[in-house]
Amino acid sequence: MSQPRPTAVLLDAGFTLTFPDAAVIARHAQAAGVTVDAAALARVENDVRRELARFAWAFTREQQATRSKTAGAEFFQRMLELAGATAGTASLAQAGEYVWAQHVRENIWCRVGAGVAEALARLQAAGIRMAVVSNSEGTVEAMLNSVGLGRHLETVVDSWVVGVAKPDPRIFEIALDRLGVPAASAVMLGDTPAVDIEGARAAGVTPILVDPLELYPDLDVRRVPDVATYVNQLLGPPEKSP
Repeated sequence: MSQPRPTAVLLDAGFTLTFPDAAVIARHAQAAGVTVDAAALARVENDVRRELARFAWAFTREQQATRSKTAGAEFFQRMLELAGATAGTASLAQAGEYVWAQHVRENIWCRVGAGVAEALARLQAAGIRMAVVSNSEGTVEAMLNSVGLGRHLETVVDSWVVGVAKPDPRIFEIALDRLGVPAASAVMLGDTPAVDIEGARAAGVTPILVDPLELYPDLDVRRVPDVATYVNQLLGPPEKSP
């Protein structure tokens, strides 16, 4: 499929480039006194995505300080519940808070999506500029570097660091300014309509929804199941090794 080639691709991080690492979550839960099988956590990932499709869980530092219980802790608690973790409700809540606290220290969204590394390498080789625009907690850049994706990116804009979060168009404008690219020449790939799609549109960036589970069938936006598919549509399928 032939597509116009953008000058820059902006990318969300969680559920676009990287995903929750079930083994890490299980280990943190165990440290909090809750037993859960990592394989069960992996199996319920899509279930929690369907259930919490509009779950706005990441904030700026100032917004986070006003919440007695973070949405991130609720997210991890729900994962534990769906995975059949063995503990009472109060213990699961406490475990969710503990896992969240560990995530804030070292980002748990550290499982690289299938084909992501190869897709970013292809974009880079094609001369397309890339930046991550993420509602995160100050650790996303370190995580992307640790999993090997950072080398493909020119900049990472983390809401916690810059003090403004998606869908505010200013966070997209920060990324564009750092790249030196006009909004009309960029696309934004992300999985959450309320922040990625609406925010990109407000900034004048063409949005593309990453929607592998078809959670938003009625949304008027171009969609792809994953980053690799978008890159194949843009650049053509990768050449096979002889």
